Amino acid sequence: MIESRLTRGAAPDLDGWTRELVYPLTKDKALLMEITAILTDMANGNVAPEVAHRLRATNLTVLRKPNKKFRPIGAECVWAKTISLMAVEAVMPALKTCFKNLQYGVGNNTELAIEKVWQDFHIKGGVAMLDGRNAYNAISRTAILSAVYGNNTWSPLWRVTRLLLGTEGLVGFYEKGQLVHSWTSTRGVRQGMVLGPVLFSIGTIATLRQLESSFPNASFTAYLDDVTVAAPPGMLGQVCEATSRAMRALGIETNEDKTEVLHTDGPVDMPAEYIRPFARVLGAGIANDPESELITQFVQRKAEETDRLFRAIAELPFAKHTQWRLLLVSALPRVTFLLRTHAPVHTRVAAEWFDDRVTGVLGVSMDGPVTKRTRDIAALPVCRGGCGLRRQKEIAEFAYACLGEKGKQHALTDKLDAKHQGDLYEALQGPDRKVFVSNTAAGAGRPLTDPQVHADDRGFSTYIRERLLVRVLPEGQKCVCGADASNEHVHTCTRLQQNPRTTRHDMINMTFANGLRLCGFQCGMEPRLTEASRRRPDILIVGLDTYAITDVTVTYAGRVTAYVSK
Repeated sequence: MIESRLTRGAAPDLDGWTRELVYPLTKDKALLMEITAILTDMANGNVAPEVAHRLRATNLTVLRKPNKKFRPIGAECVWAKTISLMAVEAVMPALKTCFKNLQYGVGNNTELAIEKVWQDFHIKGGVAMLDGRNAYNAISRTAILSAVYGNNTWSPLWRVTRLLLGTEGLVGFYEKGQLVHSWTSTRGVRQGMVLGPVLFSIGTIATLRQLESSFPNASFTAYLDDVTVAAPPGMLGQVCEATSRAMRALGIETNEDKTEVLHTDGPVDMPAEYIRPFARVLGAGIANDPESELITQFVQRKAEETDRLFRAIAELPFAKHTQWRLLLVSALPRVTFLLRTHAPVHTRVAAEWFDDRVTGVLGVSMDGPVTKRTRDIAALPVCRGGCGLRRQKEIAEFAYACLGEKGKQHALTDKLDAKHQGDLYEALQGPDRKVFVSNTAAGAGRPLTDPQVHADDRGFSTYIRERLLVRVLPEGQKCVCGADASNEHVHTCTRLQQNPRTTRHDMINMTFANGLRLCGFQCGMEPRLTEASRRRPDILIVGLDTYAITDVTVTYAGRVTAYVSK
């Protein structure tokens, strides 16, 4: 749970603990038992009042929203996060059943919610987007606790909920490390709580189900506090008014400034200032006309919002390894969401623009121009010998059609990757083909996929260029033997005083041994294991009460082997 579910790189709470500090402790059996005991006590409610007070206390961070307003975020301590994740996992099957086809805010179902809104809009003819004003903090905590404790289905949540929300919590505002103001939290759930979305949804689901029963001709889609109502235009206003009253009874006021209405035909019983030709729903664009140019313009604007990120990656003094991680982790997911929630007619231009920007960053990483062959290789997934920078223009053609069909997009993408890999294999010859095949080996792509593998700029650029079959040394540069210093020749020159791979092997061997010595180990180079043994491993590592031996292997896939297997 700590390894796989806790958010990496999350800010610490007042106690200073983070996932990165707790996770190494789980590798020690004795400490793991102690951590298990702590979490067991929390799950059973065996927590001293002083400790419980500390678990509930939070440091408030205020973020400015695009509309110039503010969003308060309360960082939750890592222990509360862990026990909350365990509790949510225990009730997740029940949550899926309870929230089915209505509440999509738990379980990362944004895309399915958008698809449902589109379908309901086309069927009903009218749709209204309602937003609760500061809903997370405004909802009645009594309503939440009544809903949780009033249903035995949620019994795995009872003790954790009582621990975190059963009494008032202390919220502090700090400036330069000093507490400047504090107050008590008695309403709602905090943004930043792991249990927040679950408890908020449980507290509102009964009201939403009652609205469904009261208006059988309407359809409701909720994503936490964002409620979308679809109904025939003539009754849309009546349904929205009833929805606002029902949410007000829970303590949530509808933010009328954010209310937006779309309708296809006929009069709609809503104020004229709410009616729009286009609206945003959960980050996607929806219009009265499914092929409206307004949707295309929206998608293009959202894609171009990543331009600031691309410029930062290329222009700021990040290490090349960091540039690569930012590209994969921050940039690519943003356009993926657009492709999956909008039809290809709206995404083709944006996807092509995005691909051009990715190619530009690739050129920065490899310190040189990007040819078509280079880009073709980079577009393959790492496991197929590429770099995982797929062309989004190709994905845009089928991503939207795969929404709601589990595994379909993965299957189509894999089929496309296999075709590109086969085409490249046929086009490559000699050493290039051998290197291309070797790049698919397990571990060959670790510098691209494992954030714990670091390399300096020169080493990372060299790795990228060799992986993409691009010459590393400048054109025209000669080997000491007089031959052209191509990638193949650098690895296979037979006229050097020592084999090139042997030279690299010795350099790596020495660097590895020096690093171990800095960590406090004693290292012996190529020791003889026994007097009678002829085997000489590369390094003997001696610790306080144990020892280990290891070998370093350097290979080059394009080399000519000394023998040919029958």
